[in-house]
Amino acid sequence: MIGFEILNKIMVGYLKVQADKEPKSYSEVAGVSKVAENNVILNAKFLSYIGILEGERGQFKLTPDGKRYAQALDWGKLEEANSVLKEVLKDKALTRRTLGFVDINKPVSKEDLVGQIAIIAGVPKEPRFNTGIKAFVDMLMSSGLIKEDTEGKLSTEKPVEPMKAKTEEEITSKPEEKSIEVLVGEKRMSFPITLSFSIDNQTNEENLRKLLKVIKEVFSN
Repeated sequence: MIGFEILNKIMVGYLKVQADKEPKSYSEVAGVSKVAENNVILNAKFLSYIGILEGERGQFKLTPDGKRYAQALDWGKLEEANSVLKEVLKDKALTRRTLGFVDINKPVSKEDLVGQIAIIAGVPKEPRFNTGIKAFVDMLMSSGLIKEDTEGKLSTEKPVEPMKAKTEEEITSKPEEKSIEVLVGEKRMSFPITLSFSIDNQTNEENLRKLLKVIKEVFSN
């Protein structure tokens, strides 16, 4: 891969040659995007992997997500483009493993993350690969899947806050619906009854057990 900005130029290039309608060649895209054809060739496989392009034998077209992404870039709607990119990237195996590493070791430096992705992807830690990996990290950051703090450290999206124990608050159990039969004239009719219990730190456990035992005996008969 190459830099993230050049990668976006390639995407807009596919849109300009109407690759949203039919597959187009590398040379057509290179001519419009002003990006070297060799770079277009090298990145087509990656763009296909993440679900932005589809095709084979040098002929690729934009997927529906790829078209949305390229159009948003072309129109300067970066927020919309990043939203599409997030949806495209979030379920990919490489993304999940990358985010997993960041989440466990956060915060991490960009340099450390680039080295780890090289290990995950099984490529040597060489400049020709690092450039592409850095572009991938930029994609994750642009999409919001990875955040960067003021010191340049990386972390994942804000985690879900753990539930706090309600020590002083009243905890109300889920209502349990039962029914009771009543003889009305010569007909036996059933009426629903809803039982609910309010429990707090003042509740006497022994009395509660006795109450539940009585209720169980009544409704089991």
